[in-house]
Amino acid sequence: MISILRVGLLGMGMVASIVSGQVASAADTTANVAPTEAPITHWSDIKGDTYEQRAHFVEGARRLLARLDADIASLNAKRSTMITDTSEWDFSMKDVNSCRELLRDRIGQVDQATTPETWAHARDQVDLAWHGAGLAVDKMKSTVTSG
Repeated sequence: MISILRVGLLGMGMVASIVSGQVASAADTTANVAPTEAPITHWSDIKGDTYEQRAHFVEGARRLLARLDADIASLNAKRSTMITDTSEWDFSMKDVNSCRELLRDRIGQVDQATTPETWAHARDQVDLAWHGAGLAVDKMKSTVTSG
């Protein structure tokens, strides 16, 4: 049995907790390893999916949306450190957020498509929305405004 004293900050005060447990042997560690996260999907990984593969497509499209959210978070972090005039940045960021909402809506539409024809059209709309969002993010990343 091993005891570990863990100290962390909680708000303005200090909190200490004691965690007790058995030390696992080297043979036991593989059973407790969490599965690794799947790599983030690229558009090329899902663009050819068919109606029969729609679950794979929607899962991949949601990963793309999560990647876009990470890009937006990074841009927002950069914005929070800016000390110059940010009006142009803020205006361009509205375009990024609009593209994100359009992509989210298009993913919802493809998920609700009930025939191969409507699904293919909805998939093409996701394609357009994803590429539009990518262009908007690229534009933001190349903005000259500095912090």
